[in-house]
Amino acid sequence: MFQEKRVTAVLLAGGSGSRFGGAKNKVYVEANGLPILEYSRRALEASPLVDELVIVVRKEDEKEIQKFLIRTKKPVQMVLGGATRQESVYHALKAAGGEIVLIQDGARPMLTERYIRDCIEQMAFYPGATIAVRSKDTIKLSNTEGIVVSTTRRADTWIVQTPQCFQKEVLLSAHEKERGNLEITDDCMLLELAGLPVKLVEGEYSNIKVTTGEDLALAERFLELQAGEGEEQDHGKK
Repeated sequence: MFQEKRVTAVLLAGGSGSRFGGAKNKVYVEANGLPILEYSRRALEASPLVDELVIVVRKEDEKEIQKFLIRTKKPVQMVLGGATRQESVYHALKAAGGEIVLIQDGARPMLTERYIRDCIEQMAFYPGATIAVRSKDTIKLSNTEGIVVSTTRRADTWIVQTPQCFQKEVLLSAHEKERGNLEITDDCMLLELAGLPVKLVEGEYSNIKVTTGEDLALAERFLELQAGEGEEQDHGKK
């Protein structure tokens, strides 16, 4: 049964954050008093489905990450990221001890137990799964000159988020086949290229990735709303 398989959560904290502005890695910027990365780390720490953590970091952030390693009660490893997201995930996969890997962007602070559970549950049926939301807009595909080539069918168009979950050996094999492919933007693409199915698990539009200062302001508001919902649920139990 999939529930009996060990789960490694990979927390990606090795991005440059160049679009965010400033020299500091965006995952360490505070949102409502906590570093952005800490929200995902706490969610993974609290999940009964996660057995261990692998945190991917930049070499220049090794000292910064130590405070997060100390706070984590579950088994945790730190691995250095590569030049690309694909290389960073590959390094994490080589260190992961679980048969299932759950990959989370450190810049997405809205991770919930529902996302974690729903993705892991799909491992009983599919080699890969990802949280995603249906596109609200019409999406155009263009050529290199910016000319529209085609239009996607909105009902079939999704915006992919994280967490993404995979059977580790399947994903590792897919990575090894596509080493150095600069067209890879997420791990689901690797399974697509291998002809393997990836299950889309419907998430929420609030599960944003903090890339700009405007994203940070929006994330802070979503976090306030999430905290308020949690307080209401706690009062309801009393």
